Amino acid sequence: MNQIPIYSSTMLRECSNNLFLVSFLILQTLFVSPSSTHAAPTNSNLFRGYIGALFKSVRFSDVPINPNVDFHFILSFAIDYTTSSPSPTNGNFNIFWDSENLSPSQVASIKSSHPNVKVALSLGEDSVGGEYAYFQPSSVDSWVQNSVSSLTKIIKEYHLDGIDVDYEHFKSDPATFTECIGQLITILKGNGVISFASIAPFDNDLVQSHYLALWKRYG
Repeated sequence: MNQIPIYSSTMLRECSNNLFLVSFLILQTLFVSPSSTHAAPTNSNLFRGYIGALFKSVRFSDVPINPNVDFHFILSFAIDYTTSSPSPTNGNFNIFWDSENLSPSQVASIKSSHPNVKVALSLGEDSVGGEYAYFQPSSVDSWVQNSVSSLTKIIKEYHLDGIDVDYEHFKSDPATFTECIGQLITILKGNGVISFASIAPFDNDLVQSHYLALWKRYG
């Protein structure tokens, strides 16, 4: 029996203006075997699983998909850092997931085979190149402009449906984070690039102060 460590997030509530969903992360392990057919509790309407860790060689087909729930794969991660000798890029995102095993054609295939499946990408992550991955825009306007451009290209290339926000370390105040992320999601939705977005705060006062500010302003 193969074990696939995967983070799942269960939708708790949806914003009144449908801007984004709030998700709380629960560490789970999926057991892939002939008898394993459910990836979420039977009373759940939505399952979200992070997938794409480098050097794990996990494919969409390795994960059992429950046809009775909305099933969202979240590619982890897209980070606004350079891929070699990582340094921040002010909103120019690059792919840091296993793009060999989770390619555009494989995204299209899993969505075609399972009508209840959508695929998103996650922004941020805890670390890159052994160092913390910080949210540190040069300015709101420049970060939003760069992120809209770079993410639109990736989302269209990979046939994606949404984004998840998982920044965990900050070199900006909550107000700057709020405007950058809020404007990004608003523009991507307004342009028809994504159909949903989620945020993934966890139990840390500094982290939650940023996400609560975002929720209050754009929720």
